[in-house]
Amino acid sequence: MRGVLLSWNAARVRAAEEPLLAAGVPLMDRAAFALHVVVARELQARRGRVGGSRVVVLAGAGNNGGDALHAGALLARRGVRVDALTTSGRVHDAGAAALRAAGGRLRGLA
Repeated sequence: MRGVLLSWNAARVRAAEEPLLAAGVPLMDRAAFALHVVVARELQARRGRVGGSRVVVLAGAGNNGGDALHAGALLARRGVRVDALTTSGRVHDAGAAALRAAGGRLRGLA
């Protein structure tokens, strides 16, 4: 069986997201929630628990970094120790605030 590789550049992703964003669809909330669910399942499978685990988030300055920070906040609310490493001098403000409010920590790599 052959695998299929799919790839989209940033312009194509923006074009796909634009009608949803214009309609007020909370894409970041959905992405963050989905990511946190996948990580929580992996923690449960590997460690037998979610709470008490430790996760390191690698977050860039853009909206994908914001997705990761918001997912980290959701995990922190479930008792996960979350440390976010930021790769830029800029950080997604709302994501950083959500992570801090949930007890997560941010540290800059840049």
